[in-house]
Amino acid sequence: MGLFTSFSKRFFLKGFFLKCLSSAVFVCFSVTVFSQVPENHTITINGETFEYTLGTPFNYESKKKGTINIKVDQKPMQTYNDGIIQFQYGINFPVSETLLDEGVKQISSISSSGLGVFIQEYEGIDPSLMLDLMLNEVTKESVEYGYSQTVTPVEIISKNGKKLTGKKAILEYQGMTDEWTVVTYSWKDAGVLIVSMATDVNNTNKSSDYINSFFNSLEILAETP
Repeated sequence: MGLFTSFSKRFFLKGFFLKCLSSAVFVCFSVTVFSQVPENHTITINGETFEYTLGTPFNYESKKKGTINIKVDQKPMQTYNDGIIQFQYGINFPVSETLLDEGVKQISSISSSGLGVFIQEYEGIDPSLMLDLMLNEVTKESVEYGYSQTVTPVEIISKNGKKLTGKKAILEYQGMTDEWTVVTYSWKDAGVLIVSMATDVNNTNKSSDYINSFFNSLEILAETP
């Protein structure tokens, strides 16, 4: 009976995970197209609304003061906070949210090239049970292609002192090194799972720099036992 229960739980988790992962991949690679259009803004002055492109100088003719020069820019680093987690993200790694399944919310901070971080917030299940499944799914294509893989345990301390545990996979092929990190932080039947992806980490690149800044700014805000 115990063996049956163990296998049943394993297959349930795998099916549930694959359902979430297929939704996650679609979200990560589709939503950024819509997030980076600077023309999707308006500016309203004295009740009059104009279309506006971020970062572009705009001249407004005021009857009393003549020409007023206006320019609005985004901060290079912005803050995400949903009451569960908080982190800073760059404008080249826009944030999106989606509900993958009942009790599973995903926050993606992905560049147009598909690199960055995604976070899954779980209610009703401990995300640490998904860790190995997730790491296998995100690395298996590279391994099948011919990358060598080294997996090591990893611990990350959040900005507010919470310890996330998981694994890092270092993938190497013809002088290139990619890194995938999967970590979780759990409380009673709930928690967060975080996946980061950086390519060619031996050379200076924005993806690895951003991932370092993400983890340095990360805070777990949820009230945990």
